[in-house]
Amino acid sequence: MTPSTVRDKLKTALNVTGLRVYDTIPDNVIPPAAVIGQISIDWDLVFKRGADTGSLDVVVIAGRMSERAAQDYLDNLLTATGNSSIKTKIEADQTLDGSVTSVRCTRAEPISVTVSGVEMLAYRFVVEVYG
Repeated sequence: MTPSTVRDKLKTALNVTGLRVYDTIPDNVIPPAAVIGQISIDWDLVFKRGADTGSLDVVVIAGRMSERAAQDYLDNLLTATGNSSIKTKIEADQTLDGSVTSVRCTRAEPISVTVSGVEMLAYRFVVEVYG
């Protein structure tokens, strides 16, 4: 499993209308945006290089904390199924175009992030990859 390839394939998978997706951590973010974080890898889950596992976050930033539209936008992304579902988009191709053996989006949790001095409403999606 190559970290840059996994991030690139996740960027391709997150094709939600109006969502900017960054597969590296940018200097500046313009919401709505998804930022694919760095991957943590555990090697050798099975003896002699049989399997590795990784975990990474996808942070989706919607807009200012006070904007109702930002919450509504995130609500659409949080559904477990559908055209705007982050989980569905990530898991649509279980191998991320052959870059991993399987992928799962296991959790979403509300967070806030500061962008250019403004507190933004966001969600952290936890993604597990196996390869």
